Amino acid sequence: MELNTYPLKKIQIMMDCFSESEKKLAEYLCSEKKKIPFLSIYDVAKNAGVSTATVSRLVRRVGYKNFAELKIGFAKGINEPLQEIFSAINPGDADEEIVQKVFRGNVKSIEDTYSITDVEKLVKFSRAIAHSKRMLCIGIGGSGNVARDAALRLSHLDIQSEAYTDYYQILIQSLRTDSDTVVLGISHSGRSSITVEGLKIAKSKNATTCGISNYPGSPLSRVSDFFFCTSFPETGVKVAALSSRIAQLCLVDAIYLLVARYRKKLWDIKKLNNLTDKLLRSK
Repeated sequence: MELNTYPLKKIQIMMDCFSESEKKLAEYLCSEKKKIPFLSIYDVAKNAGVSTATVSRLVRRVGYKNFAELKIGFAKGINEPLQEIFSAINPGDADEEIVQKVFRGNVKSIEDTYSITDVEKLVKFSRAIAHSKRMLCIGIGGSGNVARDAALRLSHLDIQSEAYTDYYQILIQSLRTDSDTVVLGISHSGRSSITVEGLKIAKSKNATTCGISNYPGSPLSRVSDFFFCTSFPETGVKVAALSSRIAQLCLVDAIYLLVARYRKKLWDIKKLNNLTDKLLRSK
């Protein structure tokens, strides 16, 4: 899968971060996506009612060097299914349709999350974990379950890794962080007050902070040294926590394997697996 081959998804995800003129341009690009490969930068600026400087600025913000590269990205995506596959589940949907929407929505969420993930930053964050003395994973509700999973996985790498999903515990443990601590905060909305506050406190204590959210312009992103965005197209069905959780877990899995690569000291994984297997066997 080629990274960022189609810019439309990234433009849609970043919409809340744009200025008013950039939003106006972004809306034009989204509505006229099939025409973009055949237009000049001047045509786009004129049709959208913005300046060419605004076009160039948005192009750079979504990760392209120039407008020509953006046009190539749009051209590659013309034949892709652009409808939001994980659409609202309707009362008249057959059972098979409901199951199909769930699976396709999850697959699409994972693919889109990969397409906007900065691998270089992911590696840099994983290196920070590998060289840290303590890892703190925090989140509330469904995101809390992902935080627990992340902490457990990293514990397998002989890292002091802890998960906290209670408001008071998050507050106390954030106050105990220092420059040798890495704090991972997970929140689909990026607006969970205690998760944001936890990262803010940890950052003030010189800890390395990282946020995972579905919204790049969220409060969580502003208190994160590293920030990774999941992609789940919002619909009328309140299942975002489910699909964003799957994308979150994919990021956690990637981080886990990268940390394993850069961690100098590891458990004897074979011995640990054998011990676990022995303990799980019924007498």
